[in-house]
Amino acid sequence: MLRELEHIAYLVRDTVRALPKDFDRGEEICIGADGTPTLSIDKIAEDVILQAVNDMDLPVNVLSEEAGLVDRGYADTLVVDPIDGTHNSALNVPMYSVSLAVGKRSLLGIEHAVLLDLVTGGLFEASKGCGATLDGQRISVRRFETVEPAMLFYLGRFVHPRTFELVKRSSRVRAIGCASLEMTLVAQGRFDAYYFNAETYEKGIRIIDIAASALVLREAGGEIVDLGGKVLDMPFDLAARSNFLAYGDARAKEVLL
Repeated sequence: MLRELEHIAYLVRDTVRALPKDFDRGEEICIGADGTPTLSIDKIAEDVILQAVNDMDLPVNVLSEEAGLVDRGYADTLVVDPIDGTHNSALNVPMYSVSLAVGKRSLLGIEHAVLLDLVTGGLFEASKGCGATLDGQRISVRRFETVEPAMLFYLGRFVHPRTFELVKRSSRVRAIGCASLEMTLVAQGRFDAYYFNAETYEKGIRIIDIAASALVLREAGGEIVDLGGKVLDMPFDLAARSNFLAYGDARAKEVLL
């Protein structure tokens, strides 16, 4: 399944790279199945994915940001974020990806994941129980050895005020605006953790945003938990939302939560 997901990811990359320089990636064209505005770049990438699934006759349903659930009668579901970091792409900020994960029912049921950085071309892959790789090389989280962690944060307009308490306790802080790639930075051992805390439920993370990166992180030796410290699981449902902490070393969890 990884090879098929890799093929689809590269189709998205090639399509995005071929767009004219004056193409308006940020144009709002409709409201997606998740209730948020669909931008032109999202729709183009999703159409490529859906067409590839049909052309390859993959034995999966599809759950995607714009189309919602496409029930094709299979046990497994391909959970898709066609463009994670859509607004980065629209603003020409070089941090956005395509996220593809296959599994059953929920986040803990994900078996295979492919995440492609659409700017650098970095390819993250993971299968449950087999470890995680970047461009074919194994990656792993780092040890937590300080009370002042290097942290990634969600710092959007709906950020919870508690976030800033942790910001002040951190030695290095970044907010990139692409949850999937931020989690891979933890998986690679470049940061200790990624903290996402939205003030309202509706602005929490969705399954499509983290389905692939959660497996990459877990297979690299890290974990993702809700803000009560419980291992995070989310159903394959666009209405479900959550806040979370993604970390490398369990000692980071104890310090941050």
